[in-house]
Amino acid sequence: MSFAEQIMPIFRIALEVLREAGGRMSPSAVRDAIAERAEIPRDLQSPDAHGEIRWWTQVSFRTGEAASLGWMAKRNGWSITPVGVKALDDFPDVAIYRELQCQYRERRLIRAGDFPGAFEQYQRNLGYARQLVHGGRNLERLGVAAFDVTDLYRAAWTQAVAALDHWVTKEIIDRAVALAQRPGAPRPNNFSRLSMPVELVEKVHRNAEPLEDAFRAALESFFEFRTFQHPDKIAEGFSHVSQVRLWRAVADKLTDQDPSEPIAADEIRRQLAEIAKRRNNIAHTGDHDPDSFRRKMRITARETEQTIDVLESMVIAILQALGDLPSAMDHSVPPAEAGSLGAAPAQTDAKRRGMIRGLSKWTEESLLHALDEYCPAAVADTLLAVYRHAESHPAFRGYYFGEATHPSVTAWFSTGHDEAAMWSIYTGVSKSVLSINFEWMRNRGMPVDRLARLAQALSVLPGCASMPAQLSAANYARRPSVAPVALASPNASKVVTGALNDLLTVDTTPRAWMVRGGSEGEREVRALEEGLVIVGWHEMGDLSRYPTREALADALRNAFPTDSPNTIANWMGQLWRFTTEIQPGDLVVMPLKSHPGHIAIGEVTGPYEHVPHEPADFQQVRKVNWLRWDVALEAVKDDLRASLNSMLTVCRLSHNEAARRIATMAVTGTDPGMTEAV
Repeated sequence: MSFAEQIMPIFRIALEVLREAGGRMSPSAVRDAIAERAEIPRDLQSPDAHGEIRWWTQVSFRTGEAASLGWMAKRNGWSITPVGVKALDDFPDVAIYRELQCQYRERRLIRAGDFPGAFEQYQRNLGYARQLVHGGRNLERLGVAAFDVTDLYRAAWTQAVAALDHWVTKEIIDRAVALAQRPGAPRPNNFSRLSMPVELVEKVHRNAEPLEDAFRAALESFFEFRTFQHPDKIAEGFSHVSQVRLWRAVADKLTDQDPSEPIAADEIRRQLAEIAKRRNNIAHTGDHDPDSFRRKMRITARETEQTIDVLESMVIAILQALGDLPSAMDHSVPPAEAGSLGAAPAQTDAKRRGMIRGLSKWTEESLLHALDEYCPAAVADTLLAVYRHAESHPAFRGYYFGEATHPSVTAWFSTGHDEAAMWSIYTGVSKSVLSINFEWMRNRGMPVDRLARLAQALSVLPGCASMPAQLSAANYARRPSVAPVALASPNASKVVTGALNDLLTVDTTPRAWMVRGGSEGEREVRALEEGLVIVGWHEMGDLSRYPTREALADALRNAFPTDSPNTIANWMGQLWRFTTEIQPGDLVVMPLKSHPGHIAIGEVTGPYEHVPHEPADFQQVRKVNWLRWDVALEAVKDDLRASLNSMLTVCRLSHNEAARRIATMAVTGTDPGMTEAV
């Protein structure tokens, strides 16, 4: 019987013990209950190389995996969740163990042959820390005086914090690599700040090294000298791979695990900062007591164990808060409106297939062969012109060749703030089409007015006259296909490439806006601490429901029937700016009532969001990376300061080179003033 087969029934008994308890149990109580009920093989009762009983070590690991999937909770003791109870009912006998392994490997980014994974290594490292505590306890009982036994507890403390640091690094890298391999998956803005050396890019381009391996090597080098122990650094690290407001989400998960002891994000940050501070004191000063340099700070086995438990439950909550990576959009599959493409063209380069790991099924050679072999000449000319236009455009970022039945290619372009899959060519024996990926562009932050302009430009093609109205009605959540009859029309290639050129012609100069933090500054502290700008008007609910200015104005009139037309128009303009006109990359200024005489300057990093679970007047938000909190108003020259005196909650700062000057202040703290040429 294999080792895994021996552990399977023991794992099930562990869950059954928790289910029957109906509440929290200490790990030692769970261990004792299992030992009474399970027939544990003799070889599993022996200690492993680290002195831990083999079966209990494995139960600790497997229950940690179960907790990361939401089957269990490990905060303030162990307990089973309703999801875990359902798993016990749905998967009889040892099938539940196999389901655990299947879900864990699928959802926690475990690669084939990659053992142990980041979380399992974290659990092992915490296990080593617990062994140090166990050894220290035994030595204390023996009264060993040859050395300070409590140093073992300090070593355990340091080991646990180092385990957290290592896990965060590995988890960020695993998630970043997974995102790189999902071209259509939504990505946080900070993902674009990760980079690869040109040498590695060339290797990937030449198929000399798979993207996964090259990007992983680059990220390991990027994060090599960074530490993730302080809560702010951890949140900053995960912002590269997730848009979750980390500590708030972690607080929610931990509170769910033990509602009798709710915990706030600030308390989590405080706990973690104190744990890291103590680790630094141990590592750098030998844990000296600030009140007596000759004496160390007091430390106990129980205190150290509690710290290890806190770090374990915190990482489980982080995993749950981050969630699974979203499924990638499948660029290989034509949209439904493309219709039947007929039989798939023959693959011309099958001999190359599978030679290099990560190589797509279809290549440029096979795609061009299909265009030449099966398309009418006029259609092939247009599709080839669009294909070659991409390579010549400075905003072009690369092709993605599909892996489905029909040859396909998708072109990615930079939009000025993000990258988006703009069009796809799908080829078949009966017809070939060009799909314009409005939905994917919208999901990557492309402004609606630019999408509307693109649709209008394409509407002159045969059969495309209704495209603008249909897309507007669907809020641009479609991928309409330009059919062969349109592709074969005279000047079709000029119409399409001209429309794409117009779409990609963007003023990349960031704009500047002022967003106030409430009439009394009541929203400022949360805005700065959580990386947000926040406005009121909670009565309006989700503002994204109003796709036009007129719809927004009508909704305001319904919500505030006693307010004047001028007030409604004023509010409509401010909310439209906040939801639609402000773009990621723009600068934002917040005058501070909580710090009179100062302003904060930030860069907008995300779209408008509605968060209905928040208190009134904290529900309309946008994410911001605050660059400075301490710019003195007296450092702002009079002409620009006058713009900051506007009474509006949201307004654009467009006069007197405001954006350029605010960008400079974000770096230097000083207003450079107008240029001499103006």
